[in-house]
Amino acid sequence: MSIDLNRTTPGIALLGVLFSLGLQRCIQDVPVLLEEAPVFHSDMAGAEEKPVHPAPKIVKGTVPRNSTLQDILIHQKCSPQAIHELIRQTKATYNLNRIRAGNDYSIEISTSGQLETLRYQINDEEYLLAEWNGTGYDAARRAYEFDVRTEHLSARIEGSLWSTLLEIGEKDQLVMDLAWILQWDVDFTTIQLGDHLSLVVDKKYRYDDLIKYGAIHAVQFTTGGKDFFAFRFVLPESGKAKYYDADGKSVKKAFLKVPFRFSPRVSSGFSYSRYHPILKRRRPHLGIDFAAPEGTPVLASANGKVSFSGKKGGFGNLVELRHPNGFRTAYGHLSRILVKAGQNVAQGDVIGHVGSTGLATGAHLDYRVQDPTGKFLNPRRRIAWPSDKPLEDRYQSKFTAVRERLLLQLDGG
Repeated sequence: MSIDLNRTTPGIALLGVLFSLGLQRCIQDVPVLLEEAPVFHSDMAGAEEKPVHPAPKIVKGTVPRNSTLQDILIHQKCSPQAIHELIRQTKATYNLNRIRAGNDYSIEISTSGQLETLRYQINDEEYLLAEWNGTGYDAARRAYEFDVRTEHLSARIEGSLWSTLLEIGEKDQLVMDLAWILQWDVDFTTIQLGDHLSLVVDKKYRYDDLIKYGAIHAVQFTTGGKDFFAFRFVLPESGKAKYYDADGKSVKKAFLKVPFRFSPRVSSGFSYSRYHPILKRRRPHLGIDFAAPEGTPVLASANGKVSFSGKKGGFGNLVELRHPNGFRTAYGHLSRILVKAGQNVAQGDVIGHVGSTGLATGAHLDYRVQDPTGKFLNPRRRIAWPSDKPLEDRYQSKFTAVRERLLLQLDGG
């Protein structure tokens, strides 16, 4: 049905006039409304319209050498005062004055120039998250999420342990962790081409990138036709993890194989008749010379007390230790001594640095071991050092179950 407006009733005509006046008023107001209203867009007809806000600026990078957080943020046009407040307000959680070169960071800055968020890598496990709350910064340490995978590795030694693992794509952290576990049983200066390594280790991945290693669960190292095993076992009551051999004896011994964190090159072996390069005559050399760069840390090979610290003839700077089981060790040609006579030291403590004092043609350590009778021993030969506290009998059945499972994994099962 159609309506003829020329013939409408007075009431309808009045509505028409009012509608016309209202439409004109709305049209007059349109420019003002457009200036104040947000812009809307829609990706499809009938979709709910949402306001478009300018995207914040996000900057990601790695801390350069010799740089500070101030350097990074000033480059992004942040004011010195704002940077000072950020550091001050987050200091109780983490001191941003101590950022380290090589660590990752991510910052988010609004279009008005306000630093909204800062994410800084503290270490491989944690990062700092600082967020602007309108009046200041909220800061918290957060843990990275990892994809932890337990993997079996097997390698034939083709040079050194270090070079072998790096060549198959592993990182040097794994070499250091292995050296710590095997340091009481394996002299890495004596390993040979064809020796074999097998281990079960946790690897921590983030976005399929290997970030770091977790626990080493089991190791089998075969050298000179002999197998050395180490199995990680968590003590049920204390929750502490320790390593035991296949018989449940602690792999930790009273003495280290070598008094270094890593095994350096042997420049002169144990001998009852060695030609001395300076004295030009043959005489006994009742120790082992380890060639190492000047300043390399020298470790106490066992718990003990310093019986001598100072200069002694051809040994130059010398430290002598007396150990509770009656053994004695000596460390000669040091460039620097870090202990005093009468001082107690623990296995692994740094007692001095490699040098070339006394009768020495180059930087090295002269390392000597004497048994309780005073007889000098060849440290490179297998000495029956006493082990640390063995596994208690009540844990043997649980350890056996863990060992058998890990043996299957070492075999690739």
